[in-house]
Amino acid sequence: MSAVLMLALIVAAAQQTVADAVMDGDATAVERAIAAGANVNAADAQGVTALMRAASAGHVNLVRVLLRAKADVTAANADGATALTAAAFGGYDDVVQLLIAGHADAKQKDKQGRTPLMAASVNGHPSVVRTLLASGADPQAADAAGGTAVTYAAGGGHAKILETLLKAGGRWRDADLVLAAEGCHASVVETMLKLGAPANAASNGHPALFMATWGHCPEAVELLIAKGADVNAKSASDGRTALMQAAGDGQVELVRVLLDHGGDFETRDEAGRNAWTYAAMAGQQEIADMFRKAREKKQ
Repeated sequence: MSAVLMLALIVAAAQQTVADAVMDGDATAVERAIAAGANVNAADAQGVTALMRAASAGHVNLVRVLLRAKADVTAANADGATALTAAAFGGYDDVVQLLIAGHADAKQKDKQGRTPLMAASVNGHPSVVRTLLASGADPQAADAAGGTAVTYAAGGGHAKILETLLKAGGRWRDADLVLAAEGCHASVVETMLKLGAPANAASNGHPALFMATWGHCPEAVELLIAKGADVNAKSASDGRTALMQAAGDGQVELVRVLLDHGGDFETRDEAGRNAWTYAAMAGQQEIADMFRKAREKKQ
């Protein structure tokens, strides 16, 4: 066996030892592998490095060892995500601080335009959000679909983080309120409405009230109605109303709320169906009886 081949085998073994040691959380083994000549920035087929693995697991000691060995904090995996994104997503604020001290870029985006701030916001990690903002993260940065960290906080149901982002200069979109309503994140809906988001906001032609009904969320429905949402607003695609959706889904409580606030069971969608039709097609006899009684009251 040639000396060159022997050296290659030794280095390969050392690299594997680094990967195993990181997975085991063994800082001593990592140091030993590095001393043996392992490439601290070696990546697997998905572009994942030892630093990314350590950061994603919150191993502060391992991250410290790897940084001392000149691990590349800017390295990205196949999706464009970095160790900082992994630590932010996991909520490991101490690791986030270490990486930033090691010159990690708080603004670096992955291939879909997502930032570490978005990762922390969607998973509900307020301390990480504060650390990133203090390190220059941009609360207005948008991903490929136009969503910002505020969007991620709204979608994750994290009202306090949303407030933090807005105070730092973030901006909400109508679509963010719709997203929160669909996810039945009533606290986010309430916060956004208090801050001036329009109750009749719509996204892709679907009003927030309709999506709150779609998400079977009476709390969000009542919050939106209290702020003036149009109970009979229609979805642009097919003309369905919130009452039609609730009737077809058998949501008795939502039907009652919508009727109490002026929901019109006679209004028809683009196919000529009304809420009563939706209830009948879905076999929702109790709701059909509610509509019958409501009609009798009108007569």
